Amino acid sequence: MDNLTQNEAAAAEAAEAELKEAAAPLGKFKDVQTLMKAYTELEAEFTRRCQRLKELESGNKTDGEPDGAQSPSSQNENERIASALADGKIRDAVIGDYLKGLAAKTVPLAEGGGGVAAPRNSPKSVREASNLAKRFLNG
Repeated sequence: MDNLTQNEAAAAEAAEAELKEAAAPLGKFKDVQTLMKAYTELEAEFTRRCQRLKELESGNKTDGEPDGAQSPSSQNENERIASALADGKIRDAVIGDYLKGLAAKTVPLAEGGGGVAAPRNSPKSVREASNLAKRFLNG
């Protein structure tokens, strides 16, 4: 039995040596249990971040979906437009403001409502008339 005890002691020493060798690559972790706990926490955080990223990506896709689905903000905007069109005062004020903006951008006309005519460009010599005819015929 003495031999058996010596084998057990040698096996225990070998196991202890293996643990010491295995502890070296664990880096900042004391033991395997601490490493496993940190890994589990990291895995849970990674899963949460992936889910959050997926939510954000699906939110971006719904903003530009061409299948007719509308986001809540665009539905709210459509409701405001519909209520503004139903109210005559608001509708008239918006149209009046739009027409004032157009009036500021128009080209001024001459007195009497007619347009301003450009000066007539007539050739002053036969050579100018020939050049004008060539440009007209050749395109």
